[in-house]
Amino acid sequence: MWRRTRKTLFLIFGCLIMFLAAAALYHFIMLKVKKDKITQVGTAVEVDGYNMNVYVEGKREDSEAAIILLSGSGVASPIYDYKILYSKLTDEYQVAVVEKFGYGYSDVSGLPRDVATLVEEDRKALKEAGVEMPYVLMPHSMSALEAIYWADTYPEEVEKIIGLDMAVPESYKKSNMAGITFMKTMTYFGMHRIPAFCYVNRDGLTDDEFEQNKLLVYRNSLNTDVYEECKVVLNNAKIAGELAVPDVPILMFTTNLGQASGYEGWVKAQEDFAERAKNCILIELDCGHSLHYYKSDYMAEEIKKFMKKQ
Repeated sequence: MWRRTRKTLFLIFGCLIMFLAAAALYHFIMLKVKKDKITQVGTAVEVDGYNMNVYVEGKREDSEAAIILLSGSGVASPIYDYKILYSKLTDEYQVAVVEKFGYGYSDVSGLPRDVATLVEEDRKALKEAGVEMPYVLMPHSMSALEAIYWADTYPEEVEKIIGLDMAVPESYKKSNMAGITFMKTMTYFGMHRIPAFCYVNRDGLTDDEFEQNKLLVYRNSLNTDVYEECKVVLNNAKIAGELAVPDVPILMFTTNLGQASGYEGWVKAQEDFAERAKNCILIELDCGHSLHYYKSDYMAEEIKKFMKKQ
């Protein structure tokens, strides 16, 4: 009986190894085959020896601030992922989507991912792309740490903040690196090509844009820069947490991520952050963490109202 069971287990294990090997081979072959299909959108600017991509849409008056969209952690193609939201703003405002190293069309740099470095790279990229301050920072999730650091270090550059389910410093209580490392391993074997395991947004996109989104997801998911950013997030949160809440008008959209995904204290952390702010509007939405997928029309209306307030 044991021999038969052991033989069955060896057979299952062998089939699994063969499947993973075949999946990894297919993944790396397709990366090479499809490499030339990735078509640059935006402006590639040199930052610290590497190309960083900035996409700018919409016009601005001389006295207006530009909205700077800072993507959440691991969003493989910010230009396409957030288009359903920012495209509803560009009829009145200029929006710049900054793709950090490892994101979208930007290079993978291997440079440190501490919050100070991230902010300096953002600033250099915007300057090189010709996007002049003042800025209204619009961070999603983890990039809230950049917005807080940016507003504290360079207050003359930041006019307002629009938080898209901001991962404020108090949101980070413990590391999730075990799960992230497992997911990174799975991307090596191309498991993120399976739609059931990795959702690729197509809302608000043309067929060509959706294809670009898929190609960037397959290429970028949990690459070296994104993985390193996850590794240092607790320290980045500690640094941002030691700073004062930015003394600028803030609009915060928060979601029920805490109830839906087991992130205890997610909403409470944002509520506490909003209470400490001198001028903050907090809007709670009943939807998932990628709130722009679900509530873009409503959010765009509220953002325009907020932008018009003095």
